[in-house]
Amino acid sequence: MAESENIQAEEPAENISEATIPQQENILPRTEADSFETPTNDKLQTEDMEVHHHTHPGHHKKKWTDYFWEFLMLFLAVFCGFLAEYQLEHKIEKERGRKYMSDMVENLKYDTIRLNRNLQANKLKIVQLDSFRAEISNAIKGNINNNRLYDLWLKTQDFNQVVFNRTSVTQLKNAGNFRLITNTALAQSIGDYYERVVSACESQEENTRNVSTRLDIFSSHFFYYEPFDDLIKTEIQFGKPVPDSIIERNNKPLKGNSPLALLNTNPEELKLLYNEAATKEKALQVYNSFIRWAKEDAENLMIQIEDEYHFKK
Repeated sequence: MAESENIQAEEPAENISEATIPQQENILPRTEADSFETPTNDKLQTEDMEVHHHTHPGHHKKKWTDYFWEFLMLFLAVFCGFLAEYQLEHKIEKERGRKYMSDMVENLKYDTIRLNRNLQANKLKIVQLDSFRAEISNAIKGNINNNRLYDLWLKTQDFNQVVFNRTSVTQLKNAGNFRLITNTALAQSIGDYYERVVSACESQEENTRNVSTRLDIFSSHFFYYEPFDDLIKTEIQFGKPVPDSIIERNNKPLKGNSPLALLNTNPEELKLLYNEAATKEKALQVYNSFIRWAKEDAENLMIQIEDEYHFKK
């Protein structure tokens, strides 16, 4: 029995069962390195994809031609938008300029009507002044016709003055839109009419008014107004015909039984009155020439505007 135990004790170590050998991992203590988990194949594959995703064959580097075409498309989009906005603004300005010119034609129509009426009225006034001078000349010679002198004095006291319509040209200048008139010749014609012709006509009108005022003041030394007080009470309504009753009331003193008389019949003084009447007649003739000039220029300007903008005549 002792011998068999010795034989077992002498058996080589290689025959010892693995189960009898204690596992090292159960024997050795766990180190810090052993605490990390061993990476699996799936985890390594995921990390590899995350690291190398930027090298995917679908994302290639852009060529300079790609940038060129992108820039060209962007440029064309901006440029086309600019052209559309420019065309719209151009159309708006063209319509605005057309409206200004349409208004100016209406102003010129008003001017021509007023110019023609005042021209005809002043022609009659010139004829009356001529008759007035002739009666003063007779009075200087001693042949005094008091009622005739009074009648002509009342008729020649005033004259017709033109008031030009500057509404459209004033708006055009104040708004800074004179540039809307693209036709240079037309723009020059408009400037010539309002700056030269109209201004010259208004200047001559002021001179004629001063001469007329001087005649009125000087006439007060010869004519007595008391018989014509009804004229002061008469309200003038522009643009309406004068009623016959007013005409009869005005002519009543001239046809009445009470004779009219001059305040001064001195021939030398009457000569001064003659000079004042002649001065007014001459000034009115000059003023009428300016009115005629303005009327012709306004008519020509209307034709020029209507031809440029194709307005219906």
